[in-house]
Amino acid sequence: MDLLAGGGFIIIILLMFIVFAGLPLYCIIDAATRSSDEFTKADSNKTLWIVLPFVFGIVAAIVYLAAIRPKLKLVTR
Repeated sequence: MDLLAGGGFIIIILLMFIVFAGLPLYCIIDAATRSSDEFTKADSNKTLWIVLPFVFGIVAAIVYLAAIRPKLKLVTR
């Protein structure tokens, strides 16, 4: 069965849109809802992590989720 036949192509495009737009948006919202104090304690910058996913998209979102968010979680405990 051909995955791209019929509506499969539209589903793939929709999933790609969700990942490439949704993940950076999730990171922007996550960073915006945290206090600047948390970012300072984690040796980072809140404004930077609100702007970077907006500008660089999925790459910055992956960096935020892999490196910055775990530090923020440690700080809030």
